[in-house]
Amino acid sequence: MKKAILFFLLILVTFFYGYKVTFIVYVPENTPEDSDIYISGNFNNWNVNDEKFKFKKEENYYVLEADLSGIIKFLITRGSSDTIENRQKYRIMKVSKDGTKITVKVKGWKDLSGSLELIKDFYSPELDNSRNIIVYLPMGYEKDTSKSYPVLYLHDGQNLFDAKTSFIGVEWQVDETLDRMILNKEIEPVIVVGIYNNADRLSEYSPWYDEEYKKGGKGDKYLEFIVNTLKPYIDKKYRTIEDKNYIGGSSMGGLISLYAVSKCPVFSGAIVMSPSLFFGNHEIFNFVEKNPPLNSKIYLYVGGKESDNPMFVEDVIKMKELLESLNVKVKYSFDPDGVHNEAFWAKKFSEAIKWMLEGEN
Repeated sequence: MKKAILFFLLILVTFFYGYKVTFIVYVPENTPEDSDIYISGNFNNWNVNDEKFKFKKEENYYVLEADLSGIIKFLITRGSSDTIENRQKYRIMKVSKDGTKITVKVKGWKDLSGSLELIKDFYSPELDNSRNIIVYLPMGYEKDTSKSYPVLYLHDGQNLFDAKTSFIGVEWQVDETLDRMILNKEIEPVIVVGIYNNADRLSEYSPWYDEEYKKGGKGDKYLEFIVNTLKPYIDKKYRTIEDKNYIGGSSMGGLISLYAVSKCPVFSGAIVMSPSLFFGNHEIFNFVEKNPPLNSKIYLYVGGKESDNPMFVEDVIKMKELLESLNVKVKYSFDPDGVHNEAFWAKKFSEAIKWMLEGEN
């Protein structure tokens, strides 16, 4: 009986007083220095500037100790509903013991970042398949309805914005990079359309069949999908500058981007990261030579540690020299330590997009 009473009292104490919880919050680089940081949740009636739940600033993070228990739902704010963290859904945690530590990384603020819209199962009549499309809208898009924007189409859409959906758990950080650059007025705002890949990626990202990989040959249909189906949809749904379109990708996505800018006049430039120029028996060289993208800009990047085969880097250098000989505007970038993955493409994205948009908006 005594044990039952003690257990009941313990529940009451926990309910009214809670457990000791420590929140540690990291904020994005564009957070104003004088910001006050708060937590808003189901435990304080979602008050966005509750002084009882205000964080203390440490060297490179914010800390708050609170007494809480049970299922807690919360968001981080800078003191108002307009300056809340940019998330589609609140965070949720279970607190059931003393000494709980909750570490939070705020990806972006509602007023200082763009937004992402996911279009699920977008159908391609050209390929007779469906895929997700993810669209980045720059900050201010909703407020200034008189402004239109250039559009950047990027392949491998699941690798661009979210580490959870990325192939190796590393993203390009496209949204964070653009948020920072737009806020600092390094570039004009741009819409980004991320096109998810699928199991037929190798075939869709090359117009040529590759005997070794037994894939390829659907690249023209894939580009027809982008130009004839996806682009008209994007132009109708969003405020775009219809004649200012760019395309980009990495690896096989770099290959199809280079092909696209040479084949389709609708694209004014291409971001070509670590392109797989070998795929399809190096046919891309013959195509570019016969169809030079004279009215486009090409950002061409390769890393020194992309492959054990030195031909990978040599091919990219050869393509650079070919483009220059054809009087194509090309910016070449080389990182001797560059590895063939999203971390290095993310590192180069800011340079690529700045050069691509420079003087174009």
